Amino acid sequence: MAQNLDLVEKLIERTGISYGEAKAALEETGWDILEALIMLEAQGRVRETGTSRYSTNSEAGSDGQSQPGQDGANAGPGKEKSASGENFKKFAKRFGLWIRDLVDKGNKNSLRMHRKNEKLIDLPVTVFLLLLIFCFWVVLPLMIVALFFGCRFSFSGNELGKDGINNAMGKATDIADEIKQEFKS
Repeated sequence: MAQNLDLVEKLIERTGISYGEAKAALEETGWDILEALIMLEAQGRVRETGTSRYSTNSEAGSDGQSQPGQDGANAGPGKEKSASGENFKKFAKRFGLWIRDLVDKGNKNSLRMHRKNEKLIDLPVTVFLLLLIFCFWVVLPLMIVALFFGCRFSFSGNELGKDGINNAMGKATDIADEIKQEFKS
């Protein structure tokens, strides 16, 4: 399904037609993008888009793009910068959405510190990671000291509240308990 959506988007980019037209053309050609492009071009429905025009005609270059000066399509230096600017905008938008999703997941999951079934701290993972990044030399030693005072750490939430992750956290506590026992004896 996602592959079909990618094909529709590519056909829209190359032809300038609407989503419905692109989807219909691809369905008609068995989701073969080249066949759909040829069919649309034969019907005269391909429009110039962006910095270059894609064509299956013989006057097009080996990469399928019109050569500068043909059909009025002139891909000069200004247009190349525009295309790279558009690519950067798409990348920046995707990166921003990824960061937003990451922060959202971090806010829905939390790190809990508890001792003898009494919850001491319930900190969103986003805040914990920021503290770990900016105050690494303070946070990590405090966590280790907390382990030696009988505190246990676990994660809660949909993504991090899984048994595998919390079992690993429990093993760290068990190791701290073993070291404490060795010092006592």
